[in-house]
Amino acid sequence: MELTTAMLADGAQQAAPGGKLYILGGQWDRLMVPAFPAQHPTMAVVLVLRIEYSEALDRHQLEVELTLDGESKNVKAVGQVVTGHAPGQIRGTPSFVPLTLPFNNLVFEAPGRYEWVVTVDEQELGRLPIEVVQGAIPGMPMPPGMPMPPQAPPG
Repeated sequence: MELTTAMLADGAQQAAPGGKLYILGGQWDRLMVPAFPAQHPTMAVVLVLRIEYSEALDRHQLEVELTLDGESKNVKAVGQVVTGHAPGQIRGTPSFVPLTLPFNNLVFEAPGRYEWVVTVDEQELGRLPIEVVQGAIPGMPMPPGMPMPPQAPPG
């Protein structure tokens, strides 16, 4: 089994289980927040797994867990994956299984480089980084006590 695609998105849906992916605001890895702790309203972890023909009938344990500096942040999705063989699938060819995992109202207690760790059957398939930093967000009021960003000299 192989993780062929992994991205963060503002939102994602599937037309049907195993169907087309509809991704909104996809492929980002940096979240700028005005202050900590910060609550992010919604994000989706989007994955595509390549499952070999010989693995398709087996039950696999999928886990996607948020970590910071190697420590769990107690946010995860866990489930079973069984794909089977598609009608007309040529013997020996792999299946590509799209998955969307929405997470709502995530709280980031501190800045840092977080990672979504993707494992199947306790084997790590990949990591999806998200850097969470404090900064000014254009169009939003500055929180009290936050220093003003540096201004470019007139010129």
